[in-house]
Amino acid sequence: MDDLRSLLCEARDQGFLGGLPIERQLEHARGFAEVCAAVLESAALAVSEPQHEGQTLGRIVQVLDLGAGGGLPGLVLASSGWPVKVRVILLDGSIRRADWLRHAVEELGLSERVDVVGERAEIAGRSARLRHLQSIVVARSFGRPAVTAECAAPFLVAGGALVVSEPPPPLGSAPDEGPSYAVARAAGSHEVAARWPPPALTELGFGPATEWRARGYGYVVLRLESLCAERYPRRNGIPAKRPLF
Repeated sequence: MDDLRSLLCEARDQGFLGGLPIERQLEHARGFAEVCAAVLESAALAVSEPQHEGQTLGRIVQVLDLGAGGGLPGLVLASSGWPVKVRVILLDGSIRRADWLRHAVEELGLSERVDVVGERAEIAGRSARLRHLQSIVVARSFGRPAVTAECAAPFLVAGGALVVSEPPPPLGSAPDEGPSYAVARAAGSHEVAARWPPPALTELGFGPATEWRARGYGYVVLRLESLCAERYPRRNGIPAKRPLF
């Protein structure tokens, strides 16, 4: 973990991570891991790896970090203990950040279970090697809800889940008290429903957003109930310029 902390400090110095203390950012990423593990347990999601030299490499869960930036939560997810085999894909549209992520993956010895893809989400979401193959997509600070939902949906298998960070506590404050393990709330708040309106989510194949807590941080989980239409994602920049909601 010391190697990861050192790399995250390097990422922060290069402007790839925010200004919160590294330990708090790590704790937030661990919360992502706990929510993802709980989501996987409830859905029993798995997809097959592609054929390699005439043999299947087994059944795995594929997790994609949308806008991986400085490697959180993706590097923590890749380093976490999972009850199933997991493949993590770190996706970032910046060549500079993608190059740094490859460096970090190599330094941490994670090359066998982590891939780095340096492409915009609108392009990667139409790639046959990524589209409708991910069990989980995570998004820490990718963009506003409409952009995140539209760019995430094309990656997910039916029944897969988008796990998104809720706005974090302000700098200088501590996260609110909460369980150290992931807990789902029975119903989302009006504030969450306003940010993630159910009718608009249905257009992308998502069910309603549910709220989760882990390690004192908030997350939203959206299940993909049906595969999104072929027209999504729209071309580069359009999800942000003309958001669906």
